[in-house]
Amino acid sequence: MKRLSIDEALNLIEHADLNELGRAAFARKRELHPDRVTTFIIDRNINYTNACMVDCKFCAFYRHASDADAYVLSFEQIGEKIEELIAVGGTQILFQGGVH
Repeated sequence: MKRLSIDEALNLIEHADLNELGRAAFARKRELHPDRVTTFIIDRNINYTNACMVDCKFCAFYRHASDADAYVLSFEQIGEKIEELIAVGGTQILFQGGVH
């Protein structure tokens, strides 16, 4: 099976029935991976700071460092979040935060 072109994918997004599209995707997945095995991981996104100086137009998360609700987590707070993840069987951490 060939990959969809950008135009074909756009046409599906704009015009295909969502349920029909989901069924087609599931059928294709079953062709490629016939074993009824599903895997997952438990991970955590740790936002260590929301203080940022970049001022991206799309970001609703950032605060200026001088804002009252700006924060930077301490190493202890980050450690607590990691321990919470481990306690529920988590295996992956993503660190994300502002630039300052």
